[in-house]
Amino acid sequence: MATQGWATRRGTKVLGVAVVAAVTLGLTACVAPDSGAPAPVTTTTTTVSTTTTVPRISVPAFTASAPSFSASIPSVNVSYLGCGGTYRPPSITIAGPSVSIPATTLTVTGSTLALPNVTATLAAASINVSTFRLSCFGLSYSTGVVLDYNASTASPSATVNVDTGTINVGSSTVTLAGRLRFPGLGGLTVNIPSVKLTVPGFSVPIPLN
Repeated sequence: MATQGWATRRGTKVLGVAVVAAVTLGLTACVAPDSGAPAPVTTTTTTVSTTTTVPRISVPAFTASAPSFSASIPSVNVSYLGCGGTYRPPSITIAGPSVSIPATTLTVTGSTLALPNVTATLAAASINVSTFRLSCFGLSYSTGVVLDYNASTASPSATVNVDTGTINVGSSTVTLAGRLRFPGLGGLTVNIPSVKLTVPGFSVPIPLN
């Protein structure tokens, strides 16, 4: 009986070894054979998104007055009731034209930017020039002299100074035409030849919106 019990325990131990061997063989069969090739390398690419801000400057629409300018009117011959003479107008001062700046947004590419589509207009007007005396045959006639004029104005160039925040308007040319009127000589009028005059440039700050 003692011999039979030991044999039973030994058989159990041998059976346990067989079970372990079977499990080990099963796990070995699940492992992929080593082919000797290197493991694949995974590369990760990171994309960085950047935003570039383009600087711009906005100019609102507005109107500015150019400075006054001097005008010299040519002499004219005057004839009234058989009396004749020459009237030589003095130099006169005329109010500057109105300069219109359109609303514009400019891309800043430097310290000075061209400003397009700037226009200038000079309205028709009448101004007192001086007096004139006409004498003949012992008679004397005195009158005031009025200049009635109209004008056409060339569009000036203009730039924006980014550093100072100002608009620089260049000089422009005004073509003046009209007539001289002599109210004391029966309303006599004499046409004047057209003259070209220069309006000086000027600077003006960019208004705030």
